[in-house]
Amino acid sequence: MMHCWFKKKIPEKSRFYYTKWLRYYLDFCFKYGFNQSNKESLACFIKKLKEKNQTEQQQKQALHAISIYFDIEFADKDKNIPLENKKRILSSKKEGLKSTNADWRPVYSALNAEIKLRHYSPKTFQSYRGWVRRAHTQKVGTKCQPQVLV
Repeated sequence: MMHCWFKKKIPEKSRFYYTKWLRYYLDFCFKYGFNQSNKESLACFIKKLKEKNQTEQQQKQALHAISIYFDIEFADKDKNIPLENKKRILSSKKEGLKSTNADWRPVYSALNAEIKLRHYSPKTFQSYRGWVRRAHTQKVGTKCQPQVLV
């Protein structure tokens, strides 16, 4: 994420704080069950910062950091995937949702965001994704919601 702060021309002395606010936001979403890719959760996070007596400047900095995160993480997500692959991916996602009646996409996107934030290797991401997929497929017959596994 540090290279993103550089691209957005965030001053070097502020980059630590931007990373801190992003981590706080992700922890907030996990703790209170918000979807980190939903911008509505940002308003709840800022409200929580107000409750914790954070200054107006800190709230603005947190808002800016998380807005950059949304721009980078969710704006160009499927930009580089060819059209044929997109159709196949979407159809496989729909089939997966039909079999369980549970939406596992937030689980996968949260895993992806967390791995990127922590700068883990792609192989680590593949392993973690495999574990989540196994948990998902083992619960297909029971129509398990992802939250039950936590």
